[in-house]
Amino acid sequence: MSNVAPLTEAEVKDMVNAWYKKLDVHATEAEVLPFLADKELEMRFPEATVRGHNGFEGWYQTVLRIFFDEVHTMKELNVKLNADKSQADVKLVVYWEASRWKPPVAKSERLMFDAYQTWIVKRSPESGKPVIVTYIVDKLDPRPGSVAL
Repeated sequence: MSNVAPLTEAEVKDMVNAWYKKLDVHATEAEVLPFLADKELEMRFPEATVRGHNGFEGWYQTVLRIFFDEVHTMKELNVKLNADKSQADVKLVVYWEASRWKPPVAKSERLMFDAYQTWIVKRSPESGKPVIVTYIVDKLDPRPGSVAL
């Protein structure tokens, strides 16, 4: 029998929302890594698939230098717990806006997308908190007026 407490829908939703707040302010790696499993972690983005904390850190440092003025707004968030509540399957749609500057142009560009994502969340045996194990960007739908990613 596991000592790990069952997940709750409320705490998974709180974790998802807290994750996006951290991304909006470009939180440090020390602030965002606790949201992520390490050994099991797989994150699939349109531009890359990364694994573990080391893979995430490289990706995160790259995107921090590309995007700014980011805003993530949750549009849909559905959490389905498995039978023993050891895992949550999360489907979400987040509206993402960001600016990007490509030197030497005089002005930045605005990106606006609906990001459809699938996550798997489990409780960390180390921290006792929910962590992202799998993070997949299924689809990015550009909004009118957005530049291409």
